[in-house]
Amino acid sequence: MIKRILLSLAIASVITFFVYLALIDSLTRSSFNYRSISNETAVSIIFKHENLSSNYINNINSKYVYIKGNGEIYESKKDTNFIGNYIGKTSPTITTGSHFGWEVNLPTLNKTYYVDHLRGEIISTN
Repeated sequence: MIKRILLSLAIASVITFFVYLALIDSLTRSSFNYRSISNETAVSIIFKHENLSSNYINNINSKYVYIKGNGEIYESKKDTNFIGNYIGKTSPTITTGSHFGWEVNLPTLNKTYYVDHLRGEIISTN
């Protein structure tokens, strides 16, 4: 009886360990459902939303950032979602939540847009 209990506990422990390893491994890989949009897609979303023509394409600057709900902006890396140094402030996000996203600067309009990296929504403007 005790041997069966010990064997059951050993098997459960091994299975739990493998599930743990699988979960840890899944955190390092992007899910197909959660692929980040490209900066070109973010720019096209802004052009469509603001009904802009191709005349505004000149000198567009974009970078991947982390934006807190209060409008604080931090450096970030697209592949790792690393949150780096504070780089500035903008208006608070429309959701009041924090987002990774694209900062798209249109110098001809003197405006900067922030686009959520998953949903493609404009979450803040400056």
